[in-house]
Amino acid sequence: WTVNIIKFFPKYKNRSAVLVMRLQLQLLLAFALLSVHSLKVPILTVHSSTARLRAPLFSTAPLTTSESPIGGESPIGGMSPDDSSYGFVEGPSVKYWLEYTAPRSRGLDNLREAASTAIAKARGDRRGVNYWSYHLARSTFFASQAVTGVLAFRAFGSDNSPPAKNLPGETNTLGSQSTSELVDTLGYLFAEAIATYSQDWEAVSANKLKLPWDMREGARNRQANPLYVMDQGRRFISESVAILSRRTRRDPNDIGVWADKSSLYPDYYLNNFHFQSDGWLSSDSAKVYETSTETLFLGRQDAMQRLALYSIASWVASRGVAADGEGLSVAEVACGTGRLNAFLRDNYPRCAMSATDLSPFYLEEARGHASRWESFYTRENGPGTVGSVSFAQANAEALPYETGSQDIVVCVYLYHELPHEARVNVSKELCRVVKPGGLVVWVDSVQTGDRPSLDGTLGNFQYLNEPHYPTYIKEDIAGIFTKEGMLPHEKHVASTSKCLSFVKPEA
Repeated sequence: WTVNIIKFFPKYKNRSAVLVMRLQLQLLLAFALLSVHSLKVPILTVHSSTARLRAPLFSTAPLTTSESPIGGESPIGGMSPDDSSYGFVEGPSVKYWLEYTAPRSRGLDNLREAASTAIAKARGDRRGVNYWSYHLARSTFFASQAVTGVLAFRAFGSDNSPPAKNLPGETNTLGSQSTSELVDTLGYLFAEAIATYSQDWEAVSANKLKLPWDMREGARNRQANPLYVMDQGRRFISESVAILSRRTRRDPNDIGVWADKSSLYPDYYLNNFHFQSDGWLSSDSAKVYETSTETLFLGRQDAMQRLALYSIASWVASRGVAADGEGLSVAEVACGTGRLNAFLRDNYPRCAMSATDLSPFYLEEARGHASRWESFYTRENGPGTVGSVSFAQANAEALPYETGSQDIVVCVYLYHELPHEARVNVSKELCRVVKPGGLVVWVDSVQTGDRPSLDGTLGNFQYLNEPHYPTYIKEDIAGIFTKEGMLPHEKHVASTSKCLSFVKPEA
């Protein structure tokens, strides 16, 4: 809406943009109030006096596991990894999120604060209007998806999924919170989303990163296509009923996928993480994945993934690499649906990109993202302006690249779904294939100590069928890479994601 108003009424662009954004925010606020009064189902619960996370949706009971993180500490109760001891150059985001609390104590106040922040940052800058109206529209959409999914589960899934007996120490909080607690929850989550967007926007406005390409494409992007939006809504609602039913039943027969263990698929991979249908091994799973995860994060996953670009930008500047990535070889390991891969190529369009994933279905989605980005970029900049791209099905523990063949290797959101031994093996491979002087960029969930206010409930994610998460949040990732001879480069944090980067010493 905002882009079209500015296009046809440029004289009134500032006034019209603000009016449209106010409309978006009013719809968001009205939807929030409707949601909490009708559903009474929180994603998390927030303490009303401190605006910090309090009652968990999932169990706080320890998870029995035979895994032992590096250093031998207990999976749940051991030491937290201490990234600061390795000498990373820490971006300002590390301290910001270490100390972060929502700006207000009440949910409605947080929503109003978020609205004021978004409007203030958008004023006077067309890119800002584009950026903030886009994110507000997406956050509203994903919030509506979350509520609709829960409603569908209550209507079609809950009667067929009697709750299993709680685990020791577990409290089932579904439907048990007051309206005020639910408003606080929603306000907290939207305040955190705005803080995450603000961080990404600062990098964009400082020209460290490009404005995301799908924002620049505007109405021609598939996210603006009503048919695509309706298809994603249909897929997500169906998947929500299935996921919430499995989560409620906790039936061992619901764990796993259709494929058998083989030389291609290790046993840890054959799990339906998040209770998602078919795990990573179906086209349906790949097509709904982005909508599912962005709904979980209320739209902020894109901004969190883009942390990978921070360290790349500083490394590229220090090495004198061409701004368009000419001559640069980049590999993304475990690329998933390829959304980040398109952001990487958009910022360095002439780089030679290669990407791997173990799922052929997710690779197909990644090829689709690559094709759509290439069509957009060449339409805007002319033919011959993009570098090559290739995709390969491969286990991250055995990459199909020559030793020392890649300038930059990126790996995002993989390690929390690996057992300890596989994390070590993947790290060795990332270090093997990067060139001397090259950069390894690692992004995944925050760990204990990164955001102390979340430490008490961070491990609860394991109960969404994430069996390796308890050891992951205690794993000394920097220790694994430095044991391979890598040098710490930078650390950045955005909401519930963190980025560590490492440079391979020159030969």
